[in-house]
Amino acid sequence: MDIYEALEIIKKKDQLRFPHVYGTYEKARELANYYHVDEYKASISAILHDYAKNEPLDKMKEIINNYLDPELLKYDPVVYHGEVGSYLIHKDLGIKDQDIIDAVKYHVTGHPDMNDIAKIIYIADYTENGRRHPGVNFCRELSKISLDIGVLAVSEGTYQYLINSNNKSIHPLTKETYHSFLKKVGVKEYESIKNRYKGL
Repeated sequence: MDIYEALEIIKKKDQLRFPHVYGTYEKARELANYYHVDEYKASISAILHDYAKNEPLDKMKEIINNYLDPELLKYDPVVYHGEVGSYLIHKDLGIKDQDIIDAVKYHVTGHPDMNDIAKIIYIADYTENGRRHPGVNFCRELSKISLDIGVLAVSEGTYQYLINSNNKSIHPLTKETYHSFLKKVGVKEYESIKNRYKGL
């Protein structure tokens, strides 16, 4: 699929969300070039990451029940669009590349075994230049150190936000991603990095 073709598909599908999608695409390209990762795969994954974001809830539940893991229905509906999107880009658009499918699938929850494409989309979605939430500048800076440290910063921000909002149905992959990448980076190393970048 051509990048501009993908952009047009998403623009027609959801004009209101398009600025965020385009911002994620730009951030993904930036990270892919910075870390010498396949720019095309990162770009297509970024453009398609929210493909199912505004699908009707009933349709997403039907897809989950019939084609995905119904266990997903135990959790907050905000996480549905990742897995549903990975299904729909294959069904609707003929996307067969597993790296792209996994990047779309895990961009909401994360996954302990994400490859570099998935890591880039996970970070780019959270840190694209239109984002203004607390801690976003910290995550942007840490994503320049390494992809693993960038994923850790984003997963920590996501996990803490969900805990503080008393979300009682946090998807287990969200927690697993945070703890896995914390172990990979190292607690002492991460604390040292956080102290260095304090106040961002």
